Amino acid sequence: MAWELSSNGFLMTLSGYIPDLIEEDFEKIVARALDRDKVSKEEVSHWCIHRGGKRILEAIHKSLGFTNGQLLASYKILNEFGNLSSATILFVLKEMLLEKKKIKKMFGAAFGPGLTIETFTAHY
Repeated sequence: MAWELSSNGFLMTLSGYIPDLIEEDFEKIVARALDRDKVSKEEVSHWCIHRGGKRILEAIHKSLGFTNGQLLASYKILNEFGNLSSATILFVLKEMLLEKKKIKKMFGAAFGPGLTIETFTAHY
């Protein structure tokens, strides 16, 4: 991942193999984080993901075996605003809260510099 300053702001470049790495490893990261909090994947009602881009969302979707629109809020924010860097996860969270659907358990993940991943779980 590289950042370049331009007259229009920061331009981010992401290596083309990053989505492949995410597809391969994201499920293991999620499983470890959920296990730490004694939560199963099936118990999670909301997936709050800072997506980075469409290919990364698709990789997460495949890695976790999603089939029922679990990442709709992330896709919506991507379509409306593009990549907002670190603030993206807050926009996704706001979208979920505006839906006013009962949140039982939420899992969140955000990608950071050097493609680090931070996760959280929330119980309501």
